[in-house]
Amino acid sequence: MRKIISKVAFELIVITLGVLVALGINAWYNTYQQRQQAEVLLGKIAYELTQNIERLESAASAYNDNIIKSQRYVAELEETGESPRFEFVLKMLNVDQGAWRFSQSREELNTLPVELLIALDLANRSNTEAKHMVNTFIFEGHDDLSEFSDSDLNERYLDGVEREFKQIKFYVDYALMSSQQALSRLKEYRATGKLVARKENVTLSTEL
Repeated sequence: MRKIISKVAFELIVITLGVLVALGINAWYNTYQQRQQAEVLLGKIAYELTQNIERLESAASAYNDNIIKSQRYVAELEETGESPRFEFVLKMLNVDQGAWRFSQSREELNTLPVELLIALDLANRSNTEAKHMVNTFIFEGHDDLSEFSDSDLNERYLDGVEREFKQIKFYVDYALMSSQQALSRLKEYRATGKLVARKENVTLSTEL
């Protein structure tokens, strides 16, 4: 009788250990799969951020040029008393966010550090705000500046345009800074598998 009980107990132990090992392997494999899929997503997000940074840099440069031009036009107006001919480059801003939006519904994000997710979310929210500011200005406020004649242009108008350009550039600069920081953190995580705690003090200002 004791032999039978011992045999049954031994078989139960073996079966239990087998189940536990199988569950452990399955859990490890699922985690491994999630990390691999997360890496694919991160690669797409990194590419998206890189493209957006190039577009933001181009937009920031264009609107900085517009600020300089508006200041020069005001100076010419004050000097000559006549409205100068002008040329502003109203550059639309198109940022890609498809990879990030797709990733929102994926469980793979659960494997990523919270700090990285925060940085990516901030970058995408600031990109959305910058895109809205730029394109709203173009389509609603100044869809056809060529309609203005020399007599219509005056110092007050140019001052207003300059303030709007500065506001736009502030949003674009903020989106650019956020995207660069997010891409830096993303590259760090992909290279090392972890994030080093940072304390970053960034100052971003504009004059209106």
